[in-house]
Amino acid sequence: MVVYDDIGSFPLPEGIDRSWAEENFTTPEYGEMVRRAFLMKSSVVECPNYPQFRDMINQFMSKIKNPKMQEDAYLISRDFAVIEEVKIIAEMGYPDPVRVCITGPFELYYREFGPVIYEDLLENLAKSVSRFAEYAVETLDEVCSISLDEPSLGLNPELQPTEDQINLAYEPMKFDVDVQIHLHSPLFYRKLLNVDNIDVFGVEAAKDESVLDIIDVEEIESAEKGLRVGIARTDIDSILAEFNQKYGVNAWKDEELSVKAVDEIENVEVIKRRFEKAKEKFGNLLKYVGPDCGLFSFPNQKCAMKLLENVYTAIHGGD
Repeated sequence: MVVYDDIGSFPLPEGIDRSWAEENFTTPEYGEMVRRAFLMKSSVVECPNYPQFRDMINQFMSKIKNPKMQEDAYLISRDFAVIEEVKIIAEMGYPDPVRVCITGPFELYYREFGPVIYEDLLENLAKSVSRFAEYAVETLDEVCSISLDEPSLGLNPELQPTEDQINLAYEPMKFDVDVQIHLHSPLFYRKLLNVDNIDVFGVEAAKDESVLDIIDVEEIESAEKGLRVGIARTDIDSILAEFNQKYGVNAWKDEELSVKAVDEIENVEVIKRRFEKAKEKFGNLLKYVGPDCGLFSFPNQKCAMKLLENVYTAIHGGD
């Protein structure tokens, strides 16, 4: 069975910006914003990620770097390894599976220190990431997957960890749920085939379907891994630009036009074709599908929901 999930980030409500979210994430108003967005997503997404409204680095690193929350340099105490959005969802009593995106240890390290890797610091960051994951698994009724977001692996030529450093980074990620790694480029997956604690490789394949040709089915099968394939584009700038040019309009400024743009360019049939192609190529190795990446850059929540709805219909045929 293929599970429909989403990457996590979601547009903020009209009139709210990211700086407000960063400053007010402990307030009741922020909690209500998370609940509403999560309920929207969960109406169509089988394994919805918590709505990630905050910066993917600061959300975790602001706590990890706080001396009052540390056991050691860049090692957060378990008592403080709380993901506020996960706590809100748990308090809702949501009974179904949830996907939990956490920024990966290499991405946190690279943004903080650059490409030269000091293994003691990497090890502490990896343990910190695992403690956030541990909190989610223990707090929610059910977690379908922990997803480690590692956009720089394979994209940034400066970041070239050794095999030992890769094993060090992911050794703490031992959980009885799927551990995904979200790679923004598939080029790096071969270096992760022998990492025991990674179960699923996430591949963005909707914007550029040729990347699926890079994935060797026999390698994935031999390593006993699975795949998460993106089947809906999330490059909203290009989608709206294409629509605007075709019709001579500005869909960025009009909610209804932005919804029409997504519904026309990322329509159900286009997404269904990508889904069928992924199933045909990977068979039982295909474990998860959904949009390529997060939806934070979409101009409004209605536009983002149209994409999520189209993915659902493409997979389930309107059931």
